[in-house]
Amino acid sequence: MPRRAQYNVRMTTKERLHRPVDTLTDREAEVALRLLDAEHQALVSSRSPGETDEEGALAALPEGWGTTLTGEPMPDVAAAVRRSRAMH
Repeated sequence: MPRRAQYNVRMTTKERLHRPVDTLTDREAEVALRLLDAEHQALVSSRSPGETDEEGALAALPEGWGTTLTGEPMPDVAAAVRRSRAMH
């Protein structure tokens, strides 16, 4: 029997989360969702005003990158991508 090739594939945390969730029954998923929702609410309420998670954190732009060639402020491309993804 031929051996299947094994690949070292890096997965995001969200992708790794899907594996166990996809095996849950509807009842188990309902319980898990309640637990996750409660944990998420606790996390959000423990943040300081204006604090974001790592994914939402903005890195400072290098000097000279804060404006376009025409002198306008550089647009927030990451925010535009997040808005676009949220629409789908």
